[in-house]
Amino acid sequence: MPTKYRKMTTGLICALLLLPIFAGLVGTLLPAFHYFPPLGETEFSFTPWQNLFSNTEFFASLKLTLITGILAPIMALWLALALLAWGYEKPFFRPIENLLAPILAIPHAAIAIGLVFLLSPSGWLVRLFSPWLTGFERPPNWISVQDPYGLSLIFALVIKEMPYLLFVMLASMKSIQARDSLQACQSLGYGRFTAWRKVLIPQLYPLIRLPLFIVISFSLTVVDLALIIGPNTPSTLAVTLFRWFNDPDLTMRFNASAGAISLMLIIIVVLAGWELSHRLLAKLTRAERSNGKRRGLSDHLLSIGTILACFSLLIGLLALVILPIWSLTKRWRFPDVFPASWTWDNLERAAPLLMELTNNTLLIALVSTLLASIISLAMLEIKRVSHGSSQPSSHAFDWLIYVPILLPQIGFLFGLHVLLIHLNLNGDLIAVMMLHFLYALPYVYLTLKNPYLAYHQAYLEQANRLRPCVWRNYLTVKLAMLKPALFTAFAIGFSVSVAQYLPTLIAGEGRYSTLTTEAVTRAASGDRKQVGSMALLQTLFPIFVFWLALVVPPRWTKWRLAFKSLFIRTTRA
Repeated sequence: MPTKYRKMTTGLICALLLLPIFAGLVGTLLPAFHYFPPLGETEFSFTPWQNLFSNTEFFASLKLTLITGILAPIMALWLALALLAWGYEKPFFRPIENLLAPILAIPHAAIAIGLVFLLSPSGWLVRLFSPWLTGFERPPNWISVQDPYGLSLIFALVIKEMPYLLFVMLASMKSIQARDSLQACQSLGYGRFTAWRKVLIPQLYPLIRLPLFIVISFSLTVVDLALIIGPNTPSTLAVTLFRWFNDPDLTMRFNASAGAISLMLIIIVVLAGWELSHRLLAKLTRAERSNGKRRGLSDHLLSIGTILACFSLLIGLLALVILPIWSLTKRWRFPDVFPASWTWDNLERAAPLLMELTNNTLLIALVSTLLASIISLAMLEIKRVSHGSSQPSSHAFDWLIYVPILLPQIGFLFGLHVLLIHLNLNGDLIAVMMLHFLYALPYVYLTLKNPYLAYHQAYLEQANRLRPCVWRNYLTVKLAMLKPALFTAFAIGFSVSVAQYLPTLIAGEGRYSTLTTEAVTRAASGDRKQVGSMALLQTLFPIFVFWLALVVPPRWTKWRLAFKSLFIRTTRA
């Protein structure tokens, strides 16, 4: 491709990525200063900010957001590091590594619904110990979910984000030569946890800084998880803003816009404070890391973290196990551990609704992820060609791709909604798909980036010499050899799309409901059977796609040759 066309393609894709975000930010920023022509307000003022800061709910929500949004990443990082330090390179750790991908594929809403079923006063955990240990014949009057302190929300965030951080850490281990460093430290008499604390963790942290920032930003701005398992009075700031944006009184959009801008500024402050705290801690512990002691009291933090991490993984798995139980339950009285009777009627009654939700979910996820995969391949090929055989350097797109996942959804999606209304695209399926594409693209691109750029181009060059058909060789040689990475990237993008709540709700305006939007909406209805069915399907589809990503690539060639042989025999007959 000529240089001119490569630049045009790159510019077009960057515009495709940035223009919706820029339009959304402008659509949120202007109402924050009381400029909103659809309501007849065409003069700037600071009235929304005055109303915001005089609203006591804003400060209560902000306090709760800071508590949950900072404690959850700290705990997730601690438990992930502890679990990695305990099990890395040990045989029994392999099953935990294999469980990470399915857990990552599960949408946040499904995890939250499973935790509600598990931890509520009438949940499975209380049933397991009642009445023989607790003496409860009726559900206790506890607030174990949606508690006012946000503890259940913190726990849900840790369960969901700890596997993600552990996955990122495992992918980064080769970059720091962890095995050699660990063996050298242990040969000098250092304990395993001491070696990690003094040598490996300081090398590992810079490699996971950006994924950690993504976790922090998500924890501060999550909506669906907070709606299901978070506190209600007050709610977190993102949920409060979501409610203000949807208020029938349209003047509340001014306060909501000011609050959304405040939330984005808060994220910047928190990330800056996190980085400063890390540098200060590194400076304070520098002497301790080089004092030569083979053991330390702080090693016990990693030991405790290992126990808590295993407990969190166990609770997460139990939360998933209970989803199919509730979807097949006919009668389940407290304190019975298992249902008294089972039935398929729950699924049969909900079948028409589930079929509609499933069709919408799969159609949106497949189209948006396929488009994200094509765009990612195009950008990576342009990046490779632009730098020839040399090591490809950083491109502006490599930084822009992080914008959608670092920027809070609540901060620009409602501004983007105004643009969609202006373009008469609100409630349109294409608009929903494009917003899902906006969030699937970063994950697909980042998953494909390293395998694609590390591909040995000589294979393709040799194929072109033998058969000068560039596009056919690209598809049948290069992409065929990159099948594992392609299938994995597609599976990750698919799971990201299935999990989207706000983009579907805002762009679809309720006309295109998915399993996620309907499950979150009905989570507070009390009908556990129907909610369990939706959450179960919401969980199964991403796991199934991940399973295909593991099974299909190593068998693709065998199946293709068998199909080709069958086709030839059928044609001759």
